[in-house]
Amino acid sequence: MSTITETPAHHHPAAPPVRSAGRIALLVVAVASLIGGATALAGGGALIAADHSWRDGDYLTSDTVALKADGFAVATEGIELGGVDEDWVLGRVRIRATAHGVPVFVGVARTDDADAYLAGVRHSTVTDLDDPGATYEAQDGGPPATAPAASDIWLKQATGAGTQSIDWSLDERPGRWTVVVMNADGTAGVDVDADVGASVPVLGEVTAGLMVIGALFVLVGTGILVGLRVTRRGATT
Repeated sequence: MSTITETPAHHHPAAPPVRSAGRIALLVVAVASLIGGATALAGGGALIAADHSWRDGDYLTSDTVALKADGFAVATEGIELGGVDEDWVLGRVRIRATAHGVPVFVGVARTDDADAYLAGVRHSTVTDLDDPGATYEAQDGGPPATAPAASDIWLKQATGAGTQSIDWSLDERPGRWTVVVMNADGTAGVDVDADVGASVPVLGEVTAGLMVIGALFVLVGTGILVGLRVTRRGATT
């Protein structure tokens, strides 16, 4: 009587599921969404930190810069302000000057009017602002014909001891403008600390937008990854 020996069958482990092109594409989308969301959230966080660091009352304010010149005035170069975009982005602008020793005058006028007032006056034009000083282009001349506050060229002006400030909305009177800082009595030797601020109303909208977009992208990326994981488990069971 013969004995038949059965050879045990060899069971090969099931091959791992092959990732389809669709799953790979979804994985790429998920990773891109997470990276984009994290970037947007980081940008929103940076804007929040900048707002807390630079906010002074209603204005985001620059560092204080020392303006010091031997002449009778310190003036900025002509700046084009007052367009719709500037008003939407910057809002109101504030210039502050803190006097040392004598009352100070600070005013903003159309560049043509400021140039006419300073024609023949020894003054310095700021060409670059550095912390804590500035770079100037000196103009030769003599004293002004009148004290600055006596002129009617100024859109905004302030005069007095200590800190004086002017502020204006950029949509009030569009044009090219120059800021002038002088001793209130028009004498030589300007020595003040100054800063510039802007209300930047768009900052809140941009920050909120970045945070919302970032959160949505993170949620989308996370949802896709969870969905892929669930479908993969289902395929292996």
